[in-house]
Amino acid sequence: MDALTDLAKMLKDNENPKPISMTTGIVISPPPSAQIRLNETVILYNEQLVFAAHVLDEYEREIELEGELKFTDNNCGTISNAAGQGTVETLNVDTTFEAKKVKSTTKDTLKEGDEVILLPTADEQLYFVVGKAVRFE
Repeated sequence: MDALTDLAKMLKDNENPKPISMTTGIVISPPPSAQIRLNETVILYNEQLVFAAHVLDEYEREIELEGELKFTDNNCGTISNAAGQGTVETLNVDTTFEAKKVKSTTKDTLKEGDEVILLPTADEQLYFVVGKAVRFE
């Protein structure tokens, strides 16, 4: 009867798989040779980690700019020319520019001590580093 109870319990456990949930970890060593502390006993290494590109140094993103640049200011300083010096009392600039594609490159990356948001796979053998965690206390 005990074996039958154990079998029934195992079948019941399979019906209710453990839900996958996000967690956090602490960067011990930043990429490219990453180590992230998951808890007091588990440290994750590169082969167990997949990083979102935007958390890495030198990540490049293409952006498109368009719009207008306008400003008006009083007392903008002085100007020198062949006739001497004078004061710029007003300066009006009105520039419209067309859409332009440019690239933006990040210079910050994960550092030792940063807290990161981790999403494990179902078997918890692989963890996705989806971003840097920020807490407001």
